Amino acid sequence: MNIITTRFGLIQAQESELYRIPEGLLGFRSYTQFLHLPDPVVSGLSWLQSATAPDLAFGLVAPPLAVGDYRIEIRPGDRAALELTDERSALVYVVLNRSAAGGLTVNLQGPLVFNPVRRLGRQLVLTSSRYPVRYPLEAAAQPATPTLLPGLTPLRATA
Repeated sequence: MNIITTRFGLIQAQESELYRIPEGLLGFRSYTQFLHLPDPVVSGLSWLQSATAPDLAFGLVAPPLAVGDYRIEIRPGDRAALELTDERSALVYVVLNRSAAGGLTVNLQGPLVFNPVRRLGRQLVLTSSRYPVRYPLEAAAQPATPTLLPGLTPLRATA
């Protein structure tokens, strides 16, 4: 299938490479099919690109790149929705945002959890006030040279 994007141009992908997020993301409930792509330039950054909306893509990073002691509990209902048999196989990401001042923040209260085997995703809403919605990346102690996040193999992008 061909997926037209404003950020990456035309992407050729198999339907089996799509992640389904049946409930969508907060504020974007009607978008349920996404590709997970590594950023072609920035190590540690990946993109959740909508398969149906060319201009809808979310920047993602693994939580350790933002905050070292980030811990979440995947509740039984979330595990069931993701069809996770082993919580250790889940991939967890946080969404990047640009603050009003122009800096980057990450949403630590609404992490995205993926089951890479079943190709399912879900946005969790953490009820603990331990983590903020807009955590500034400038405050994070980032590794000097982060490695590319594990995940899907890059898809073929054509111009």
